[in-house]
Amino acid sequence: MNETCTGATHSGWCDHLREEDLPAFEEVLQQALESAEIQQALRATGGMITSGDLCALTWEARESIAASAAAEYHGLLRLRRANMSARASGQLPAALAVLVPALAGIAAAVFLFVGYGLHLASSQPQLAGELQAMGWICAGVTGLGLLADLIWLMVTAIRNRPGADPGTAPPAAPDTDDSLKVWRQAQDWRRALLVRGILPFLHARMEEARNTGTTTR
Repeated sequence: MNETCTGATHSGWCDHLREEDLPAFEEVLQQALESAEIQQALRATGGMITSGDLCALTWEARESIAASAAAEYHGLLRLRRANMSARASGQLPAALAVLVPALAGIAAAVFLFVGYGLHLASSQPQLAGELQAMGWICAGVTGLGLLADLIWLMVTAIRNRPGADPGTAPPAAPDTDDSLKVWRQAQDWRRALLVRGILPFLHARMEEARNTGTTTR
């Protein structure tokens, strides 16, 4: 009775849903079509409409159906944007931890090379001394940066090492709170889409089929 509903077989995209959320819409649609409630209603139509017919009709009307859960969907998009911004902010210190020692190392090499070159050439001894001093300062910054990176890696490894009892070890998932908020909002959107959008639409189409007394195909 249940026929596979694949969005790829239908052309066009939904204005209310982003492309990455179309598979979620399909999953909720399949959940509705496979539910006992819809299966019983389908049998009551006496074959006047099938699950494949309902799938195609629902997919074609996905824009208006998605609008029934617009509030939850907009909340989901807001949380996603906030989560992405938080992730980008969290990556900035890591990028600086890599860039600072690298840039300081390059500067140290340049200053020392030029400074000692001038010193060996006995040209501008004052400038040569200043360049050598700046080179050694940059070299010190490079060493401190590398040491800090090493300590950070060791601390991270200690935090993420498996505990003696796997059942008591906390999950090693970054941004757990933000990701959980996004997941919960996604579940709220799916429920609203199912209850306020897809189920009423399916029942309305089956009622129309019963009233007309003809098949939809």
